[in-house]
Amino acid sequence: MRLGSRNRALVVLAVFALIWFWGLGHRPLFNTDEGRYAEISREMLVSGNWVTPRLNGLRYFEKPPLQYWGEALGYKIFGVHDWVARLYSALASFLTVLLVGWSASRLYQPSTGWLAGALLAGSFYFGFLGHFNTLDAGLTFSMTLTLFGFLLAIRAPPGSRNELLWMLAAYAGAALAVLSKGLVGVLLPGAVLVLYLLIRRDWGLMRRLRLFPGLMLFFALVLPWFVAVSIQNRDFLWQFFMVQQFLRFLTPVSHRSGPAWYFIPLLLIAIMPWWGAAVQGLWGPLRKQFDPQARRGFDADLVLWLWVVFIFAFFSVSHSKLPSYILPIMPALAVLLASELEVGSHTFWSVPMLSLLVGLILVLAGILSPRWFIGKPAAAYIPGLLPWLYAAGGVLIIIALVAWALRQRRFSALFLVAGSWVIATRLILLGGAALGPLYSTRALVAEVASYNRPGVAVYSIGGYQQTLPFYLRRNMILVSYQGELQFGIDHARYSLQKRYIPTLREFSIRWRLRHRALGFAPRTVLSKLDALGVRYRIVGENPRWVALVPVGMKP
Repeated sequence: MRLGSRNRALVVLAVFALIWFWGLGHRPLFNTDEGRYAEISREMLVSGNWVTPRLNGLRYFEKPPLQYWGEALGYKIFGVHDWVARLYSALASFLTVLLVGWSASRLYQPSTGWLAGALLAGSFYFGFLGHFNTLDAGLTFSMTLTLFGFLLAIRAPPGSRNELLWMLAAYAGAALAVLSKGLVGVLLPGAVLVLYLLIRRDWGLMRRLRLFPGLMLFFALVLPWFVAVSIQNRDFLWQFFMVQQFLRFLTPVSHRSGPAWYFIPLLLIAIMPWWGAAVQGLWGPLRKQFDPQARRGFDADLVLWLWVVFIFAFFSVSHSKLPSYILPIMPALAVLLASELEVGSHTFWSVPMLSLLVGLILVLAGILSPRWFIGKPAAAYIPGLLPWLYAAGGVLIIIALVAWALRQRRFSALFLVAGSWVIATRLILLGGAALGPLYSTRALVAEVASYNRPGVAVYSIGGYQQTLPFYLRRNMILVSYQGELQFGIDHARYSLQKRYIPTLREFSIRWRLRHRALGFAPRTVLSKLDALGVRYRIVGENPRWVALVPVGMKP
């Protein structure tokens, strides 16, 4: 019995969901972002204060609270687990794929929507980052709602109910984006709209923006938290807006600077194996601007192109750069690539060939990698990654060959290649669990669980691993370290005596007076402790950190 088109779609989506959410908790939370956001959310739930974010018990105003709320709600429903910490990001990226596919099918045609969704899901860059507990997947979903809400509103009849609803969806997306990561959530979409108006001089478009109801909805969603947190914390506005929003962009204050070409290699990875279509897909909307006939009417392709180019350029000139920052360009880029691949048969041949090449590179990397890491801390853990690397490479190679055999059925072949990248990305992520001791403290905390008891003081000495308080399920006393917690330390409302020790010498005195204590320190700090005469016993370790207790302390 042959399945109908709706049933086939449901089967495809069910299989996609199963693969997408597969293994969320298999890999431990990695430093730095995953541990940080998981812990802020856990502390929000434990404290009952859903207004003021705290990290290790100290106020933390770098980001707004939307993702913290989502994760804390997940903890409340399912418990505090690694997979729950990642669920918000994975769900946001999953919904982004569905939103892109559904929107593209209405802006263009159903086959474009299916292909755009497949391309986005199959992007290694998008799929990889969508399974890490960072803020960018949630930001990407919110900004994508703004983008496609606007495009679908303009596509609707002027003055219609659909126009109003979709435009309100765009404003709601902007509000969620601001609550996800700050002003970029509204400034970037606003800048793209202004650029489009300047290029096309379509000033009549302003009348369709539904500014009054839209802004009312935007501020109704955004203002309550900003007002509440400002009432609780009078120093919030300066720290959040001036330091975290403006100074991070304009100056190297965050110590995350990089060259102007920082994101180019990441973009090349993001559009693999669709390089051929990317050239045409990004050139086509620009070429149309020189054709008077093509310039008539609203140009959705130009909006998508401006979205990709402007956001990419914005973060390229910023003084704060991280690999995940350009994730919001991926939905628009996927639609442009899908539109080109659907009509540009001359670009198809490169897709299976590049996919085959990447598969071969993964297999070759698996063969050579043990030699690359000889004498390095990772050498002991690479063998655990290799089977997953071979499996990912094998999937890409086999499906690439099948897709080439099906080249006469181009749509099916492209869909298969995209699916192979979804599976390969999941396999590599699962293999990442083998590297856990290098980038996470889950195993270290488990090793010393018998010492982590009520009444035992826990110290983080000369450094701070973001995953430690999450796995310990408690705050730590910081010793000779501030880092990103400096604001919380400098502006603590209560005594810091139980939260912060400024020097190793002061710590050495306090350590001698305690018989029940647990300390975590980078290996490089041990020589300094020895020089101060600190007596300790190592009860757990990983390649970078050790766990210490006073001599004579029993589990």
